[in-house]
Amino acid sequence: MKGAFILSKLSVFLWSDLIFTCLLTWINVGISDSLIILPAILAQAGILSLIMSLTGFFCAVLLSDFKQFSLFYLILAVFASAPVFLAGQTGVSWKWLAWHPMHHLFTAMKSAYFGKTAASFPYYLVCMGAIAILFYGACYMLARETAKEG
Repeated sequence: MKGAFILSKLSVFLWSDLIFTCLLTWINVGISDSLIILPAILAQAGILSLIMSLTGFFCAVLLSDFKQFSLFYLILAVFASAPVFLAGQTGVSWKWLAWHPMHHLFTAMKSAYFGKTAASFPYYLVCMGAIAILFYGACYMLARETAKEG
């Protein structure tokens, strides 16, 4: 039952993110040019949407009020994405960035927009594993919180 609740929330976020991705891609690339690259872009946007939605859900259940949630999520987003964005857009090269999970997501999304092969099978396997772990963690946290509430 808890899994169905989380899946219902995830589906809303996923569909809205995919629609938003289509619209932004069509506006920025053009409808005719985007038809070729859109499947790879939607796959990457779906992976990113699920990971971020589950992380946000996990944090929302774990943290007690909105101030804690927003501060933690802001810090998480800044520290997770800032080094990756700087390296991807400015050409800065850090060796440790190869171990940063967001670097691989960013690189796959950027490659998809340029029509290159987005990622390999192990990449997708790791992403699905991360999504499964986050989903299980969200279900566990929701069950724990609802048990506390009675």
